[in-house]
Amino acid sequence: MWKWLKENVFVKDMFIYIFIAAFIFYIPAWGSLVLAVITHNEYYIVFAGLYVGVWAGPFTPTIPAILAIAVFLKQLFKKKGVKE
Repeated sequence: MWKWLKENVFVKDMFIYIFIAAFIFYIPAWGSLVLAVITHNEYYIVFAGLYVGVWAGPFTPTIPAILAIAVFLKQLFKKKGVKE
């Protein structure tokens, strides 16, 4: 397991994939904030705060989920032939 982590996760280009994965993971919060600005409805802001608050809490699989999305993106781009 440690060998796989060193070869696939703890590499320099993985930072970009993790950043993209975190952005994808929090799309509901970003989308509701955009809707809040457009519609001036405070319920969207409440939803965004609750979404981030729930996933930031202890015992939630936020980090493993973001890492899983990042590894999936890396494998997908590798399969499509996108150079790193």
